[in-house]
Amino acid sequence: MAKLIINKTYEWNNIMRNFRIYINDSMIGSVGNGKTTEFDLKPGKYTLKSKVDWLKSKTIEFEIKENETKEIELLGFKYGTLILPILLFILLIYVVAKTEFNTDLNFLWILGIIIFCYPVYYLTFGKNHFLRLKE
Repeated sequence: MAKLIINKTYEWNNIMRNFRIYINDSMIGSVGNGKTTEFDLKPGKYTLKSKVDWLKSKTIEFEIKENETKEIELLGFKYGTLILPILLFILLIYVVAKTEFNTDLNFLWILGIIIFCYPVYYLTFGKNHFLRLKE
């Protein structure tokens, strides 16, 4: 029997989520944040995708042979864990500049809005690319 191992990397912003795993458009199980799950498969060609809520990954195709182990890494969208800390740092700079130095750095609001739009894209139009599967 062949094995498919799905390794979900730990991401603090997805700490409470379970990611559903689909083989050939049928759900075969789920994997938690920072967890690894193994599935037994028969040798052959398969399609694989993952979903969480309304968000999903691209579908990838792979072939697995008898007694082969295939490892797939499941990740969130690129830089997803950095957005909130960056926005909080920008807010901190703004507040310190405003209160301690009596300086208006209004351009930081524009920068913050631009950075905020990055995850909004993945939650709306880019919902089919929210998750990434890597062999």
